[in-house]
Amino acid sequence: MKRILRWVYRAKYRLLGRRMGQPEAPPTLERGLVLIQIDGLSFLHLQRALQEGRMPYLARQIRKGRFQVAPWFAGFPTTTPVVTAALLYGQLDAIPGFRWYERIRKEPVVMKRPAHVRRVAARLRSDGGGRLLRGGACYASMFDGGAERTIFTLSTMGLPGLLSGVQGLGLFLMVLLNPGRIWRILRMVARDILDELWYGIRSWETWWRFLRDPTGLFRTAFLALGSALLHELLTFSLSMDIHRGISPLYAIYVLYDEAAHRYGPDHPVAFRALRRLDAYLREIDRMAGFARRPYDLYIFSDHGMTPSEPFARRFGRSLGDFVQEHMVQPVTLDETVEPDDRRWRSWRYLMVEMRGLERTLSPRGAQVVRAARAYVQRQAPRPREGEGGPSGRRADVVVRASGPLAHLYITAASHPLSLSEIAVQWPHLLDALIEHPGIGLVIGREGEDVFLMGRQGAQVIRADGRSSIYGQDPLTDPERMAPEGRWLDGERIVQELARLARLPDSGDLILLGAWDGQTVITFEDQRGTHGGLGGAQEIAFLVFPSDRPLRPQRWRDARDFHAYLTETYQRTPASHSMPD
Repeated sequence: MKRILRWVYRAKYRLLGRRMGQPEAPPTLERGLVLIQIDGLSFLHLQRALQEGRMPYLARQIRKGRFQVAPWFAGFPTTTPVVTAALLYGQLDAIPGFRWYERIRKEPVVMKRPAHVRRVAARLRSDGGGRLLRGGACYASMFDGGAERTIFTLSTMGLPGLLSGVQGLGLFLMVLLNPGRIWRILRMVARDILDELWYGIRSWETWWRFLRDPTGLFRTAFLALGSALLHELLTFSLSMDIHRGISPLYAIYVLYDEAAHRYGPDHPVAFRALRRLDAYLREIDRMAGFARRPYDLYIFSDHGMTPSEPFARRFGRSLGDFVQEHMVQPVTLDETVEPDDRRWRSWRYLMVEMRGLERTLSPRGAQVVRAARAYVQRQAPRPREGEGGPSGRRADVVVRASGPLAHLYITAASHPLSLSEIAVQWPHLLDALIEHPGIGLVIGREGEDVFLMGRQGAQVIRADGRSSIYGQDPLTDPERMAPEGRWLDGERIVQELARLARLPDSGDLILLGAWDGQTVITFEDQRGTHGGLGGAQEIAFLVFPSDRPLRPQRWRDARDFHAYLTETYQRTPASHSMPD
């Protein structure tokens, strides 16, 4: 039976590869590398999913002894661009969060905009970072890591992608020869509509929105269709490259991250996304078993997700409004509080790909594609990264939030401000931030010294690494930064916070949302969040082949994973047989 399936798979993908102009590589015994990143899934939530049968295929392979699973710390801030840069380039200190402000260029940076991602990627390359994906392929990532082929990747957005070699008949064959994908897409769309209806009925706010805007269900179906299409094309493309014998391969799946941000990391919708991901893992692993070379499969996350409550919802105003009020003298504010548009990114990726296909379609087919692209442009939330202030004048205060982590820049000064300068010019601001119940930690600099400030005390970290505590340790305040549920030890947290504070693009002040042992305050509109400290966001997971003697618990962060993969698969590849 296995021989028959191998023949069927190889024949199918050989036909599709020829149609798409993607030839096979020669067979080899050199082990290939497949990296699957599940965005936002913590070690704790993975364990629960495995125990409750949410990921039956992965659980079965672990029980068979093919894989081992371990917790690991991937990097700080606990956000995707930081970890991805460390994994693909071996560098951790180029990115202070998901959003920040470049004081030299006087521009905001958001790591979902292709132009901003390209600029950061160029910096990573110019700094001599090792490109992990040389000669391979990259899917749905921010950075390309030196890959020769990139699909749905922000740093290369606009270059020829998945559908660049596909003619109209080729796309038809992709669907015709994969009927299971059609069923999965329809089931995913229907399930998302039912979820929106059920949880909308249980939430008066959402139900009222549906009553005011009956097109909401159509929008939900459209967004679900985009996500389903993206993930099916992503899995198809990854399977195609495994069939072709390409290595290394790297893909990010965001289904869980999107659901956990919107509903919460423990919500049934989030766990249902893991069952979908398990089906994709099964398909990828099966394809690796039928490939013309042996592959090693690593499945991991970049961070976890912690239940959260938005700062604005609990306290009735945004963090920026609170800062502006306590600076006393009138100042202009630039604060980005964007709507949750993560579900639209699937269609943005797809529309870029469809531009390449449009010229090969019939006039009617091309018209349908153009109409879909126009709809996406009309409906997708517009980014609001304005300059702030009246008449386009640059704002005096810039707040950039990445979940429970916020960078505060006082741009009225032309240079980064020290704590003493802030205390002299805005004497009420520091006290107000430190005393606010929604802020767990205020971080600032005085020369090379970094100050971690809480309500009952402060910790000072000097340039030589020594530290002193004055009053109560701010990292152990049971109301603001509860030790319960934290995975990182106190010394490691201190090192990471000091490193972040010394990055050139970090804010004059860095704020962390309060963590009470159960819920963390986030500065965005999220029910699940990450980027700071507290709870499951700190602890990622790594599933790796059992014949690889790894101890990820001892790694510093994703830089050590980068070093291991580079040493194992780029310099001295092994040549042992593929597991059953």
